[in-house]
Amino acid sequence: MRSLGPNLPFYPMKTIRILNNVLRCRATSILVILVLIFSPLRMHAQGAVTKVYAPTISSATTSTTYSGTGATGNSGSGLTGNTYNYKFGVGVTGNNMAVLDSFVAYGLNYHYDPATSFVKFRRVDGVVTGARKSFRIEQDGNTVAAGGTVNCFPNYDDSLERVFSERLFNVGIDNVFQNANTTNNMNVERMDVIFPYGVKATDNTKAGFVVFDWGSAGGHDPFSIAAITKLDASGNPSVYNSAVSVINTNYGSGKGGVADYVIMRKNPGEAHLLLMNNSTSQDRDGVFFRFSDLGVANNTVIYGYSVFGPDVTVSPATNMVNYANTTNFPSGTDLGGGGLDPLAVTGLWVNNATFVVLPDRVDDLHTTLMNDQVKLNWDLQNSGDLKEQVVERSIDGTNYSDLIHMPVQTGLQTALDSRPLDGINYYRLKLMQQNGSVAAYSSVNRVDTKAEMTPAMDAYPNPVKNKTVNVDIRGVANGTYQLVLLNMNGQVVFRQSVIGEQAMQSTLHLPGRLNMGTYVLQLTDNTGSKISERKIIVE
Repeated sequence: MRSLGPNLPFYPMKTIRILNNVLRCRATSILVILVLIFSPLRMHAQGAVTKVYAPTISSATTSTTYSGTGATGNSGSGLTGNTYNYKFGVGVTGNNMAVLDSFVAYGLNYHYDPATSFVKFRRVDGVVTGARKSFRIEQDGNTVAAGGTVNCFPNYDDSLERVFSERLFNVGIDNVFQNANTTNNMNVERMDVIFPYGVKATDNTKAGFVVFDWGSAGGHDPFSIAAITKLDASGNPSVYNSAVSVINTNYGSGKGGVADYVIMRKNPGEAHLLLMNNSTSQDRDGVFFRFSDLGVANNTVIYGYSVFGPDVTVSPATNMVNYANTTNFPSGTDLGGGGLDPLAVTGLWVNNATFVVLPDRVDDLHTTLMNDQVKLNWDLQNSGDLKEQVVERSIDGTNYSDLIHMPVQTGLQTALDSRPLDGINYYRLKLMQQNGSVAAYSSVNRVDTKAEMTPAMDAYPNPVKNKTVNVDIRGVANGTYQLVLLNMNGQVVFRQSVIGEQAMQSTLHLPGRLNMGTYVLQLTDNTGSKISERKIIVE
């Protein structure tokens, strides 16, 4: 929108004519018409999933079978008078697991990115007590006769946390936030998808999170979602961005396909899942939230997202932290039709892996200009599914080419660009999976080979592991210098002399008694004057 001044937006003549007419109306009419005029100017905070790719694959090697009654406990199933035969996995069908591969939203294709995450269901006892499990599971479409056989396609797994850490498109939860006894219910107040190492996007429109609901096309369930911006010492969400509310019109409609399912329940102390409701068919549709939709700026680290029932008080954002507060999280939630029925699809979804940095894979890349060569260091954290690591270089920060191919090994890594380009060089690390696809990229480092070498120091790895830290020093004259470690109270806890030259390296072995925490490492000259410093974290 153009502006006529710092506080005066520009509106087209059609809108001005409407406003002139409005001024002749009563005050109540003014309010109504202004709402109609300005409503289209509000930005949407989520995008409908318009296409879904979820192939069915065979991933089971055995079948699970058992016998049992119908589901017990409140709200009653009405099926407890019969004993059923239950079958899961290859005992029912060879192709048993529907896995979400990718989807289209905002006109772009988004695919899964392997960032480390886990799921927590936050519970508060009410009508339901303990860790009740209430699953929706795809089955063969046949109505189960009294005392008949329940044929479920997926593998048997009654751990909500484990199932929801995958991308299963034919398993979900029934009525995840329903607390009242008017329909099938649970005692979950909040669902957290936590990335303990954090994730950040260099382009906040190319990465995000998706929620799929199992329901009627055009009639899907409302909920709220918010980005987690800080974790406490126990790894639980402690700070949120503002929440985004979702209604039925925000979903795609009939895009994920219809599936037949049964509802299964397992109460604490029971051995297996038991039949709660008989065969039903519904659509599976989704809503996608880019980082930008959740108020996350470019290059800002977040730690996942939380999903809430539509009756939770989400403003201000501090209300979302304490899920046991029954004022903000009503303990008797009673939603139309039982509310949200999410599919077991979580994790990070990206348009292109180049837009995402995964700290759980690579600690920040360090580059040092030494004697007309560029030294690169990084700490590789997680290599189980990787084929190789590739150092890339660019002259413009946009177009990169492979520079060095290296085998995969965890721990501190070193590479050397012996012939950097004249002027500015950009470096990043690319991690390749066994199938040839990109698993992750590191952050980007910039080196100017023409820049005058000023005194500087770099320390890595950071956080420091095993009380050992490497130090690169450049731009100092020959002589004796001190590396001094200070705690956050300014007290010296370690000191070591080094012999300086134009470019040098040193390894510090910190005292084993040193407490974990944040410290300041300083480089000083022989008079005690500070030349450079770095804040480090000792693990």
